[in-house]
Amino acid sequence: MQIRIRYLRTTALMLLLAYLQMVFFPMWGFAQTPNCGYDSKTPTLEHARKNFKGLNYRCAEAELNDLLGLPELSLEDKSNAHILLAAVYYAMLKDDSEKRSMVMQQFKAAFKAYREWRGELDIKSPEFVEMMKEAQLEVDTEAIATPPTTTEPEKPAEDTTKAKPAPPVIAETKAAKTGGKAWYKQWWAIGLGIGVVAGAVVLLAGGGGGETTQPLDTLPTFPNPPSKR
Repeated sequence: MQIRIRYLRTTALMLLLAYLQMVFFPMWGFAQTPNCGYDSKTPTLEHARKNFKGLNYRCAEAELNDLLGLPELSLEDKSNAHILLAAVYYAMLKDDSEKRSMVMQQFKAAFKAYREWRGELDIKSPEFVEMMKEAQLEVDTEAIATPPTTTEPEKPAEDTTKAKPAPPVIAETKAAKTGGKAWYKQWWAIGLGIGVVAGAVVLLAGGGGGETTQPLDTLPTFPNPPSKR
């Protein structure tokens, strides 16, 4: 009886250790920052693939993220990095919903960067291949549903520093106000001019003989009109 109890205790302890190793130990290992042995300024796809095949998923993930951050990375290499990162998440993550979300995200990013990708997958499982095909279909559907937008060229802004030409100023003359005739063509100006000339002639004619002339302020007498018979 005691041997049986000891056997059950040993079996339960082994099962508990196996459970802890499956659930908690990978999490503790992932939480640590491993020494991946690569230069973050010069990451390579080949070195990240070596880490992936050596089950060093955290180092592979870190190197691939550094590789995707390079501005000079070509579209094909960017697509290869996303495909390998999808394989890393597929192998590393245990939660099915999180795994599917992260893997599909990387697949879609890969086909958006380079739709004609025809490389080799690092994981051959039917589920992984099916997720890749589903991501391809979603990318194609989104591309059809969202046509490319054509932007009109922007018009150059008007230069406000240049002085605009002033509008022509139309001089308003007195003649325009009085019906379009100049002042010297008006009837009152003509009469006044005749009077001045006549007065000057009278003065010149009367002052030449030394005779006394009638003051200018008195009007000349006119003869009486003829009487009616």
